[in-house]
Amino acid sequence: MRQNANKTAALCSAFFDLIINIGSIYLSMLILGYENNFFNKTIMAVATICGVASVVIYFVCDMYSFKVFERLHKSIIKLTGVQFFILCVIVVIIAIFAPTRREYYILLFSSAALSYCVLVAKKIISTKILHNTRRIQKHKRTILLVGNGRGAIEYKKQLIDNPHYGYEIIGCVSDKQSSELEWHGAYKDLEDVLKRLNPDEVVIAVTIREEPKIQEFIDVCDKQGVRASIVPPIYRYFKSKCQVDMVGTMPVINTRDIPLDNIANAAMKRAMDIVISLIAIILTSPLMLIAVIGVRLSSPGPIIFKQERVGKNNKPFTMYKFRSMRVNSEEQTGWTTPEDKRKTRFGTFLRKTGIDELPQFFNVLFGSMSIIGPRPELPTFVEQYSKTVPLYKVKHQVKPGITGLAQIYGFRGDTSIEGRIEMDIKYIENWSLFNDIKILILTPFKMFNRNEKYVK
Repeated sequence: MRQNANKTAALCSAFFDLIINIGSIYLSMLILGYENNFFNKTIMAVATICGVASVVIYFVCDMYSFKVFERLHKSIIKLTGVQFFILCVIVVIIAIFAPTRREYYILLFSSAALSYCVLVAKKIISTKILHNTRRIQKHKRTILLVGNGRGAIEYKKQLIDNPHYGYEIIGCVSDKQSSELEWHGAYKDLEDVLKRLNPDEVVIAVTIREEPKIQEFIDVCDKQGVRASIVPPIYRYFKSKCQVDMVGTMPVINTRDIPLDNIANAAMKRAMDIVISLIAIILTSPLMLIAVIGVRLSSPGPIIFKQERVGKNNKPFTMYKFRSMRVNSEEQTGWTTPEDKRKTRFGTFLRKTGIDELPQFFNVLFGSMSIIGPRPELPTFVEQYSKTVPLYKVKHQVKPGITGLAQIYGFRGDTSIEGRIEMDIKYIENWSLFNDIKILILTPFKMFNRNEKYVK
């Protein structure tokens, strides 16, 4: 019943999205004063193709699955990424076939902004209606728990804390009774209990010692035609959203899901890095020219300071900066000190303003860094921190960045390494294109008067 309802809802949602995407183009034309082109056959064809193509991409990106446990902000983030991808594709098409038609770009960005706002509003309203419907409905989907240990009790708590899921625990079967769950019989009675209660689903949440019985429970559920899910006895070891891969016929659970392992996500981030780094290099070229002259006049030595840092997958790379110190023997191994005599006066200015880091846009363009990501460290300090800071090397599962979530929250310079790693891991596990854009927007407000990183 629910599957049929979901299919109907998906088709209705797709139809409304088609109307929204096509309608936003025509409404933008009206707002921009292009009403004379309302019935232009070319524009009508392009609008229809764009609308249909967008809906097809929504289906490909699994935006109509109506997953019960998906959170609203996650679905909005996914919508933001998909819309941004569609916008980039259309910009490239216009740049190839009509690069001089400025009105096309104006129409594209105005209609994209309009459709995005309406789609987000639709998503919020439809999700709220769906949640309220599930919360107040009298006949919720019923779940019978197999087991009454810690996993079963925690599962029940999660459903109670989230009534909008629309599920109700009707009790459990277990060889031991518990005051936390209504008891309907022992494990050997599972088949009789299923016939008597006829639950919509069964969730197997047994202890590790009871794990050998799981296959028996699954066989009973299959015999009665009841869908069964399993709460792994080792669920407590998963600190973040996990992912299940198939190695041949064997399921393997990844303890840490990284969104950037997805090819589509990685491609979007790389495209964003290339575009932004090129724009940044062009826009900051006057500043870099001033920096080149200033470094050359401030002290003898190379203009660009090259230093080995640790990047993705613990592989070293060469990071570029404008030199802010006099050439010395410790430049590759140590941090600066509060009254460091190695720093030049112009170098101090470069460090405080962040201009010294502008050459890192070339690192981004060449692929060794990203615009947004954890800051890279010297190999010496990576070795040191990996022994004292839990989960320190998790940050190396993605490319390092010029700025990141840790920097936005003030973890730069001489601040808590533990706090910085916590923010880096939070960024890695919850990556989205929307979050990257938000960090990028906030970065200029955090750029000046930066704390230096001192040796203690």
